Amino acid sequence: MKKFLFIFLILLVVAGVAAKFILFDYVYSKGKRVGNLTKISQKGKVIKTWEGTLDEGFGEQLTFHFSVKDNKVAKELFSLENKKVVLFYNEHLMGWPRETKYDITEWKQQDEKPVVDVKANQEAQQKALDRAEKTLFCSFLGTLASDADLYKKVKAHVEKSNLFLFNKYDICNQKD
Repeated sequence: MKKFLFIFLILLVVAGVAAKFILFDYVYSKGKRVGNLTKISQKGKVIKTWEGTLDEGFGEQLTFHFSVKDNKVAKELFSLENKKVVLFYNEHLMGWPRETKYDITEWKQQDEKPVVDVKANQEAQQKALDRAEKTLFCSFLGTLASDADLYKKVKAHVEKSNLFLFNKYDICNQKD
């Protein structure tokens, strides 16, 4: 009987440890969230935990509630309230003693203004304008192509009155 009780207690302890690991420590997803850190505070009457809120936009659906196990990470975040941050988290099946199942493992501050390559942006815009110009002009010429006499008259008139526009006739026959 003592042997049975001893084995039962051992199995109970093993099951308890396994349940604790599976429910509270096992990481079943990882991710990141970006937004304004609106709140972080230490809460709890007996067991103190760090709890926070990240505002990802407008509305309750875009509010991310999280917990922080690591005191160092929590204290760093504490100084960043109302700043744009990227939070990296591990998701657990349950969060006890924390309020949420999302545990923040690391963070970085989001740059307020993204770095933009102005020259590359201008070149891309010019390329898009050139393509639109070619498309519209060539479409216009395509409508005239069904009437060969009208096409020749328009081409001759454009050649006499607007040499710049006349030179655009050739772009419709070029491949990109």
